[in-house]
Amino acid sequence: MTGIALSFPYGRYHATPWARHVNEGVPEWPPSPWRLLRALVATWKRKLDDRLTQPQVEALLRELTAPPLFALPPASTGHTRHYMPWDKGWRDQPDKARTLVFDGFAVLPHGASVTVLWPEVELQASKRDGLALLLAHLNFFGRAEAWCSARLLADAEAKRRLAASTATPSVTDP
Repeated sequence: MTGIALSFPYGRYHATPWARHVNEGVPEWPPSPWRLLRALVATWKRKLDDRLTQPQVEALLRELTAPPLFALPPASTGHTRHYMPWDKGWRDQPDKARTLVFDGFAVLPHGASVTVLWPEVELQASKRDGLALLLAHLNFFGRAEAWCSARLLADAEAKRRLAASTATPSVTDP
């Protein structure tokens, strides 16, 4: 079994669902499996391309393409509304030089974590090490304001979390 724990120190997960506009204020919940794989690739390219090779990362990602299960903490949604500068040459009309932005997010309890589980995936030691390294360097998940801490779970902890949860299958985007 392979498991990952994602925690959000500020208790917010900011991400926009596939086929939705960011300014609709609708957060993605639960996180999309493709978003996690994309975040791992981005982390590798930004921070670890000198420590992990492309064949290593590709082999790891192939193992994680099976849809995972999510063990989710209770969550609610929220949003903020604020104005952002939008200078389009309207200096003579300052009220048109800004735009209203909706920032939607999922709110998690303090200390809660999202558990991502692949019950059928047993990674070799080298792939587990590579995944642990990628997760240790993953500092946001979703949009840039969704700061996170990610870690690879030991097999026993992953099995315990699976047994203790009502894990839900991942939802694949259209």
